[in-house]
Amino acid sequence: PTLRFRRINNREEKDYFACSTCRDRKDCTFFLWVDEDVTEDKSKSWDLERERILPKINHSELIEKLVRIRQKKSRKRAYCHTCSVLLNSAELSNHSTHTLTLKVSDFQLTHPTELLKPLESSKKEAQYLFSKQSTATIVTALCDLGAKHVVCLGTPRIHEFILTEYEGRLTSLLLDIDHRYHNFYNKDQFCWYNCFNNYFFGGESSAAVLSQFLQKGDGEGVVLVTDPPFGGRVEPLAYTLQKITQLHRKLNPEAISDLPVLWMFPYFMEPQILASCPGYNMLDYKVDYDNHSLFASGPKGRKHGSPVRIFTNLQPKLFKLSTEEGYRYCDVCERWVSEENKHCDKCNECTSKDGRTYVHCDICSRCVKPSWLHCATCTRCCLPSHVCGEFMPSSKCFICGMEGHKKKECPLHEQTFQVKT
Repeated sequence: PTLRFRRINNREEKDYFACSTCRDRKDCTFFLWVDEDVTEDKSKSWDLERERILPKINHSELIEKLVRIRQKKSRKRAYCHTCSVLLNSAELSNHSTHTLTLKVSDFQLTHPTELLKPLESSKKEAQYLFSKQSTATIVTALCDLGAKHVVCLGTPRIHEFILTEYEGRLTSLLLDIDHRYHNFYNKDQFCWYNCFNNYFFGGESSAAVLSQFLQKGDGEGVVLVTDPPFGGRVEPLAYTLQKITQLHRKLNPEAISDLPVLWMFPYFMEPQILASCPGYNMLDYKVDYDNHSLFASGPKGRKHGSPVRIFTNLQPKLFKLSTEEGYRYCDVCERWVSEENKHCDKCNECTSKDGRTYVHCDICSRCVKPSWLHCATCTRCCLPSHVCGEFMPSSKCFICGMEGHKKKECPLHEQTFQVKT
């Protein structure tokens, strides 16, 4: 599956197709100009490359093997990271030179994120896993929202937490590009999936699994949670969410509201997300990760806490956060915010974005980061170390993309924050 991109050379625009997952041509060499003819030789070469890259997977056989592995004692279990397969003790001799984890426990079989080595290619898969605290907080929030069935789009830790801790109360379906999860989940629990263009590697049978899941409870109580790669473009991700939402609406015409979505992404991507999804709001909850030093709180994490937030098409007041974790309820904004996010009477909102307390600039008529000062030459607030004239502010509105007005004056501004419960 590919995406259509645009390249500009000497003011000339030209469109082409390239891989939707890999941002490095070394990982995937596919390239095709939009107006380029597809020759027979080129088509054959792509077929050979596809055969080379895509692993041969028989999901049914892997699940049958999982059942047999579970019946054995942990000392007779192993996992080969080189071949991405579970092993019994009799098979170890064939993998003696490979990277192995021996004595796989029952806990690891039901919590594969604790067993598998995270994929950390910044230009490809890049897996960062929620901390245990964030996982529990998110799932608790889902229950408070009345969720019964959760589509986990690229959130394997949420998926395994639901299956092990909320059995009988919540059901979960994992959609993920990591094919290794075929070893641990059956066809009703996992689909091999590309979130950048809503592509199922298992074809129509996998797509049918999602359709059936979206119809559980006549569509009521179904929620989608996603944590896509931060390096990917927002537009195709938003398009995928729109397609799934449209499918949910088509399959459940009697449903009262649209499919609720929780999208984890850095706070500084808010303008791009609102441009693609104008009905979304950014919550103030800081999402922590176990295996990324910048996406965490605490002494070893980022000074002002994780920059990752939750974007949602639901009302912020529906998400209750813990005072013990450093959050408070703002009666004016009717939403939970972090303690350092002080309400500004002049802006009439809690304005902080990055984990610090913002200060109001009367000249700019808005709150800014505490490290910024107003520059008379640039007629705006910026870092004291800036070079005057280097920054050219955008003349376009963040919401509608049109010139001539800013976000607060946008005709769509009121519509942006009118969301369904």
